[in-house]
Amino acid sequence: MLSSRLVKRVLVWHRGALGDVLLSGPALMALAAHYPEARFTLLGTPSRLTLLAPNLPVEAIWDSQRADWAYLFMPETPLPERLLNLLADFDLAVIFSPQPRPQIAARLQEAKIRAVWWIPTFPTKDRLPVSRFQARHLEKWGVNPVPGPFRLIPTPEAQAIAQVWYETRGGTGSDSRPWVALAPGSGHRLKNWPLASYEELASRFQESLGVRVIWVAGPAEAERQGEFSALSLAPGQHLLFDLPLPHLAAYLERCQLYIGGDSGITHLAAVTRGPAVLALFGPTDPQIWSPPGPQVTVLSAARECAPCARAREIPCPTAACWEDLTVAQVHAAAVAALGA
Repeated sequence: MLSSRLVKRVLVWHRGALGDVLLSGPALMALAAHYPEARFTLLGTPSRLTLLAPNLPVEAIWDSQRADWAYLFMPETPLPERLLNLLADFDLAVIFSPQPRPQIAARLQEAKIRAVWWIPTFPTKDRLPVSRFQARHLEKWGVNPVPGPFRLIPTPEAQAIAQVWYETRGGTGSDSRPWVALAPGSGHRLKNWPLASYEELASRFQESLGVRVIWVAGPAEAERQGEFSALSLAPGQHLLFDLPLPHLAAYLERCQLYIGGDSGITHLAAVTRGPAVLALFGPTDPQIWSPPGPQVTVLSAARECAPCARAREIPCPTAACWEDLTVAQVHAAAVAALGA
C-alpha cells in the first residue's frame, strides 16, 4: 500500500477510445482525491486525454505513438537513457487496458517506478457498469470512489467559441426553440441506429416541436461526410464535423437534448453539464456501456437476442435488433425528455 503523502507523481497509461477514456473519469478522480499531493502525467492519445486536463492535476500529456514507447514492448532491449530520464521520479504507474500488461509493468518497474497497477477498462464476465467495475479494482489498493457523477470542466476558450457559434445562428435572445444534437455514427457500423431513422426523427422534430437540429459526426464518419453535409442544408439544421473534442463538448453542453448510440460522442455529451441524453443501444450491453448519470435515458432494442455483443465482438452480421427500436419510440422519449 502506498502512503498518500509519499506519492508525488503518477503516470497514467490509457490508450483507449474516447468512450473508454471518459468511462475511466471516475477512477481517475478517485486516484486524484486519494493522492492529493500528486501530479499526473497522462500517456495515450492527446486529443482525448486533453479533455481530462481541467479535472485533474495534470503536469503533462504524452503521445503513446512516439517511437520511444516501443521500448516498453521490447524486453530484450535495454531502456535508453532518455526514456529512463523521462520516467524518473514517478512513484506510481496506473495502466488502463482490457488485458493485463505484465511486460509493460516489468519495464516500468525496470525504470524504478515503485508501484505499477493494472485496471481493466471493462468487464469480460460480470455485467457491471464500467465505472463500478473499475472502482472495485481501485478498492483493492485502498482507493475509494468519489461520490457524484463525473462531469467535465469545460475550458473558457471552448465555451467562448461555442457561444459565438450559437449567437450567429440565433441561439440567444427571444428565440426559445430547443437545440437537439443527433449523432448517428460510432466506431462500429453495427452499433448505429439506421441513418434513415435519424432523418425521419429530425423531420418529426421540426414539424412537431420546431427544434433546431445539429448533426454531429466524428472521424469515424469521414467517408459519409457528404451525406451529413447534405442533411445539414435543410432549414434549421447544422453540421458539426470532426471538431476538437474540448470544443465539441462546449457545443453539446448548450443543447437541450442529445440523441446517439453507443459511441464516444454519446459519452462526451453525458459528461457535460448540458443536455438530456437519449442513448440508443442495440447489440451492445447498456448495463455495461451506458453512460452513467441522472440525465441519461437508455432506449434498448426489445429483441430477445439483444444484447449479443461479447466484449468488443458483435456476432450478429446485421444487428437486426435495430428493427425493434422505432422512430415513434425515440420521438416519444425525446418529447418527454425535452418536457422534463
